[in-house]
Amino acid sequence: MSLPPKTPHPAPNPPRPGGAPPIGPAPPRPWWRAQYGPFRPQMRTSVPLWLAMLLKKQGKCSVVPPRWLDAATLRSVIEAERLEDVFQGLPHHYIEIATDLCKHAREDLEDWNALYDLVDTIRSVRHNKIQAGLRALDENALKGVKLTNLSAMEVSVIRPFMSNALDNFLEGTAGAE
Repeated sequence: MSLPPKTPHPAPNPPRPGGAPPIGPAPPRPWWRAQYGPFRPQMRTSVPLWLAMLLKKQGKCSVVPPRWLDAATLRSVIEAERLEDVFQGLPHHYIEIATDLCKHAREDLEDWNALYDLVDTIRSVRHNKIQAGLRALDENALKGVKLTNLSAMEVSVIRPFMSNALDNFLEGTAGAE
């Protein structure tokens, strides 16, 4: 059996005759080709965190912290984490973002040391909640484990345990057959 020859897919915006620009939306640019700005003194501009940190290290900007990186907000997150079984919604990389801002943009944060301690407290409370949840796993856990609102760092902490547990489960089911 032979397959028909593959036909190349047309370009998303093929050039038009005579050198006219293509019709339709331009394909998305990768991050390294994206354009940011314009940058003007005393004017706020939204940029990715990596660019803000680069400009901050060069002394060319000040950083406006995200709304969640506020002492009152973090205290309410800590209280909710302690009282509720569910994880509170925080950015997926909240630990890394807070660490970078507390390390490289200290003068732009109100009491950066307290903010760092509050984020570390949140991390600790959530870690304890994860450990308690993993200890409570039993045969009923086969129905599913709900892990919503975990951060990237928290997922990387439980990944080895979950992988080993799945391997042990699969070995046990393979031996039962």
